[in-house]
Amino acid sequence: MATLNVKLNLDTKDLFSDELNFSVSDTLSILGKSVRKTVATSTSSASVLAAADYTTAYVFLYNKSTTAAEIITIEKADAGDEYMFLGAGEFAFFPWTSTVDLFADAAEGTPVLEIIVFQAAA
Repeated sequence: MATLNVKLNLDTKDLFSDELNFSVSDTLSILGKSVRKTVATSTSSASVLAAADYTTAYVFLYNKSTTAAEIITIEKADAGDEYMFLGAGEFAFFPWTSTVDLFADAAEGTPVLEIIVFQAAA
């Protein structure tokens, strides 16, 4: 078993009428395989994570592009159910039940999507 320490900080002094300074952390037990890979996306939707290959997991996605127009769409079905958009330099960390495949495509260009999967159960 491996341990993954996760921490999120949100801090702003000028967004709300009062200051926001929020921090949450957790220690996650990683009981299965972990996978780190990069995928060059394109304007055609392609599978990036097959549900059949994993059990419950935590997923980190990072659009490594620095070009503003290279937005990556993450979908829960091939060219269909849009799940999230990642602009250049944006990232997401979320729990994934691995009940549906995850697909990705780009608004334009071939931005690289970094993917790390931390499998929580064997």
